[in-house]
Amino acid sequence: MAIALELYEALRSAGMDDAKAKSAADRLDEAFERRLTERLQHLATREDLAREIGQLRAELQAVRADLIKWMFVFWIGQFASIVGTITAILFAFFKP
Repeated sequence: MAIALELYEALRSAGMDDAKAKSAADRLDEAFERRLTERLQHLATREDLAREIGQLRAELQAVRADLIKWMFVFWIGQFASIVGTITAILFAFFKP
């Protein structure tokens, strides 16, 4: 409303008559209010952010569990290949 009042006063001081200045200021004020309402509808609240953070944490835990599972699979594979290599070397040097 303060912007509309300033515009009204500026238009009045520029020589515009009362009715036209008030009409222009009111239209501008309505446009600002409408635009503000549109912007506020797209603004995230704390609850929205908390919900998104909760979902991200759940996804991160799922990824972390998958990562740990695959780490164990590769560790077992590495262990098996190392045991196989050592066994092959021992049988090559110490033939019974």
